[in-house]
Amino acid sequence: MKWIGAGIFAASLLALAVQPQPVKAEEQLDGVMGQSIEDEMDVVSAQNELNRQILKNATSQLTLDHMPMRGASSYTQAFWGASFTSVSDYTNGTYYHKSDLEDCELFNGIDVSWWQARGKKTTLIDWSAAHDAGIDFAFVRVASRDTSDGSIYTDTSADSHIQTALANDVNVGLYIFSQAVTEDEAVEEAEYVLDLVDQYNWDVTMPIVMDREAGRTSKKLKAGTLSKAKETAVCQAFADTITEAGYEACVYASYSWIRNYINTDELSDCGLWIARYNNTTTSNSKSGTPYADVAFDYDFWQYSSSGKVDGYAKNLDVDFWYKDMSDETTGLKMKSNTAGSVTLSWDATGDAQKYRVYRYDNASGSYKYVKSVTGTSYTDKNLAAGQVYQYKVRGQWTIGGTNYYSGYSNVLSAVTLPEQVKNVTAKAGNDNVILQWDAVSGADGYRIFKYDESTQQYVKLADVKNDTTGYTVENLEEDTEYKFKIGAYKQVNAVNYWGDYSAETSVKTQAKTLEKVQGFTVETVSDTALELSWEPVEGADGYRIYRLNTSTGKYGKIKTIKGAENVLYKNGSLSSATKYTYKVRAYASSNGKNIYGAYSDIKRADTKPAQIKGLQLTMKSSSITLKWTKQSNVSGYQIYRYNTATRKYDKVKTIKGAGTVSYTNKNLKKRTTYKYKVRAYKTSGKKKLYGSFSTAVKMKVK
Repeated sequence: MKWIGAGIFAASLLALAVQPQPVKAEEQLDGVMGQSIEDEMDVVSAQNELNRQILKNATSQLTLDHMPMRGASSYTQAFWGASFTSVSDYTNGTYYHKSDLEDCELFNGIDVSWWQARGKKTTLIDWSAAHDAGIDFAFVRVASRDTSDGSIYTDTSADSHIQTALANDVNVGLYIFSQAVTEDEAVEEAEYVLDLVDQYNWDVTMPIVMDREAGRTSKKLKAGTLSKAKETAVCQAFADTITEAGYEACVYASYSWIRNYINTDELSDCGLWIARYNNTTTSNSKSGTPYADVAFDYDFWQYSSSGKVDGYAKNLDVDFWYKDMSDETTGLKMKSNTAGSVTLSWDATGDAQKYRVYRYDNASGSYKYVKSVTGTSYTDKNLAAGQVYQYKVRGQWTIGGTNYYSGYSNVLSAVTLPEQVKNVTAKAGNDNVILQWDAVSGADGYRIFKYDESTQQYVKLADVKNDTTGYTVENLEEDTEYKFKIGAYKQVNAVNYWGDYSAETSVKTQAKTLEKVQGFTVETVSDTALELSWEPVEGADGYRIYRLNTSTGKYGKIKTIKGAENVLYKNGSLSSATKYTYKVRAYASSNGKNIYGAYSDIKRADTKPAQIKGLQLTMKSSSITLKWTKQSNVSGYQIYRYNTATRKYDKVKTIKGAGTVSYTNKNLKKRTTYKYKVRAYKTSGKKKLYGSFSTAVKMKVK
């Protein structure tokens, strides 16, 4: 298709002085595209006048201001500025297109049904001749809904048209003459077409179209039958069903039908095919804003039903296809990799049919074609391990037997993984293991991993450069089995890519022993707690503390202390004024189980008595009697009285034995107040342990 800019010189425009075919109203037959568009403007006289004006001004550049016309209104400067032109070989007409579409590839096509078939079965079109004449695509009717009873029937010529067109490099789309008035009927029509595609296995690379128009005897769908919202919903239901099946969807309708009955802004994932038998799609060529009445996007324009195409004796519907191929392929990334392959993925480029993958060739200094794929991923195999490769991708469309391409993607640097590390050896010492392995070609370094029993995972120990093939693992436990793996890595853009880890290597260190706990002591802290301490044991993981059970005469474990340096333990929640006996030993993990050192010497200590409770005072004559609650296991009690002169408490009595819980303080002065407190004590070896004083209580002698 030849495109012509609106502002070229008259010498070039002479070639365009051709007479367009008159736009004639056609009777609509059931299921045949190309309805009569009664409200279309007749542009024939204006077009003829324009061509005469072009010839008249052939020796001078055309002005874009309102061009004078004879017998017709002139086109406005705005219209010229908003348009580009082409000449149809099938109508000898000049056509004006939105300048928004000027960057698109413009393809020629036809739409056909059983009216172009012998006996409604065998195509009458010589598709080879049609293709040679420039026809690159065709929409084939495959089904219709009856305008009276609403039944759907198959166009019996569809397979003949489609197979012959495809055999002659003509791209094929499908359409159904729709009479759907509900979303359910729209879905039914879409599923009917999809079933036919599956049945015949058609190679459909163009949209599947819902043809919205009223038939000549239509009793079902008429202009205005549905509200604009309802018509839009019906179209969307059809489109959703088609796109969910993986095909492109489109709606065909006249200029008037689209403007009056479809909310184009609300259609989603659905193209438009506008039918307007005119030399432009807009009514605003002579006044108003050009193309404002067709502000919606459309992919196809059926511009005439009187096309003369080689390979068919009668008239045909002829169409323009505005195919946008300006997008670049984006999102190229490395999805996965192995030592001998990389898997690439990228974002879909519009409706690209295929993608071509290219890899940089160092020998030639250029990118070489690798593979063409239909999806958005590709695995490049048989590559060298530990190497960086550069790729780029672009989308491809095959239309009319010719390949067209999108822009290239960004360049991606992808890396193959290094080979697996092999021949790992391990030599065990008392607390270390020496690892060695074979060098890996292309590796930038190695990582040593050790198995962690607690997490049941391999954890990183260290990284070494590629000039090192040995590593000593230190600070290990004795008599313990260890497992190691080693991985080689390739670093690209600060990212490490890892080859397969080596086979697991197991080794056992020598056994270890623990010394007896020394320096063990038990000190009294309070009436409910004792504090134990001891010296650290080298190589210990921790300690276990045991206490004598006086009822059974056996020691029971009361606490496990983790950490070799944790050598203090406070044993709380004990009974007051009670003797406890302890011993301690160190432990360490060895070969998956604990080993123990010898027990410490046995140590004992008493808790302090508890605080005296229930102290009460009674007075009689010149004496005060104190009474309190008895405590068990104590050696006795001490009574203290407050000295007002020294402002201190003086001990006035020591009572031996736990059973005596009263004391009378005699010969007291009358009209004098006395204050007392009491505490218990327990004799432990050569020292006394004292409990806390009771709450002080006072009384006045009368």
